[in-house]
Amino acid sequence: MNNSSNTASFADALVEIFGSIGRRWWIELGLLGSIGFVFYKLERRIGIWPAGLVVGVLLIASWSVPPFRRGLKSLLRLTRHRRQFEVAMLNQNSVLAKKRPTVIRADNRPVGYRLTLKLRSGTSFDDLVRLVPNLEVHYGVREVRVEREVSNGSRAYATFCLRNPFGQGAIPWPGVYGKSVSGWDPIPIGINEDGDVVSIPIPGNNLSVGGEPGSGKSVELSVIIANLLHDPTVHLYLFDGKGVEFGAWIPLASGYVGADLSDGVSLLDTILANMEDRYATMASKGVRKLERHHGLGLMVVVIDELPFYSANSDTKASKEFNNKLRDVVARGRAAGIVTIFAAQKPSADTIPSAIRDLINLRLAFRCSTKEASDTILGGGWASQGFSATSIAPDERGVGLFLGGNGVPQKIRGYWVSDNDIFSIVDSLLVLRSRNMEGEL
Repeated sequence: MNNSSNTASFADALVEIFGSIGRRWWIELGLLGSIGFVFYKLERRIGIWPAGLVVGVLLIASWSVPPFRRGLKSLLRLTRHRRQFEVAMLNQNSVLAKKRPTVIRADNRPVGYRLTLKLRSGTSFDDLVRLVPNLEVHYGVREVRVEREVSNGSRAYATFCLRNPFGQGAIPWPGVYGKSVSGWDPIPIGINEDGDVVSIPIPGNNLSVGGEPGSGKSVELSVIIANLLHDPTVHLYLFDGKGVEFGAWIPLASGYVGADLSDGVSLLDTILANMEDRYATMASKGVRKLERHHGLGLMVVVIDELPFYSANSDTKASKEFNNKLRDVVARGRAAGIVTIFAAQKPSADTIPSAIRDLINLRLAFRCSTKEASDTILGGGWASQGFSATSIAPDERGVGLFLGGNGVPQKIRGYWVSDNDIFSIVDSLLVLRSRNMEGEL
């Protein structure tokens, strides 16, 4: 009796083992079985060596077809990650050990790879969140990040970070010198924690940049300017509160003022006059909002150290400046006018809330206090875990970008040196002169 019982237990164990192997390797086994079946049929008709030659040629020919090769690689990558994730879940003390999420997609990412998971009934996204530290240990990776699928509560993403996308130093601006682009397209400003390029749509938006001195504000403004000026139709207006940041860009600017408040007010008058001309043209053509196909280039207003103008000791002139700037920001977007400004801490006592509240894109570099971070990004983000105080002092160029998705994301902005800027300006002078001659 004992022998038969032991035999039955041994048989059950074998069935479980082979069943587990079959479940985990069924795709690979199916592929090998298909190849073996074709070889067997050919071998019976033409012999072993010709059959082996034909199968080999078929495999090489199939592999040489890019769509087939990509599809097979994707399929094998998916099955490999499914096996690894199943083992990881079985080792956890969680409801997910019994009701394991299904890996429905696996993608390589610049930072590592990302799995798309389908959660089962009786589990929740919070169950997955609680397992993040265990998954980091199990996989031996530097970080695991999980996020929900916004449109489907049963799906989630798990990103396994094998590398630091920010690296150990600055990330050079990848722009192509002297190549004409359109300012109506999103412009790249840096990369996020997944290693993906972060681009911002300029038309119809306004941007504020804040952070401690030396955190990367002025460099980011130069990156934005360098991108936009590769559109020969862009008109650039520069307000240089320190009087030293934008000097190299002056030959390409339609208007420039330094640390002079009265000149700043005069330049705003010019911008407002151009805005009124645009609205008159738009009204005559029945256009409510300026778009790419209307043929008018963007007008971009970039202000460094805005508090110099908006909170100057000359309070009368500052009030006039603020009223005019608010008009530009409030009414300019429909006319293709974009405002970008930088300030260390754009608080209500330095920048009127009537202006700040009209800014929909925000970028916060390193801040020393959570209050300063919230001043840039908007109130309440620090309490939700999004604070620029978490950025290390030596992480120059790293910031939190609040864009169209409604949640701040950590990015590292591209870097341009002073020598880079002079080279860019030289190439752009040639580009714009050719454009005016009709050669582009």
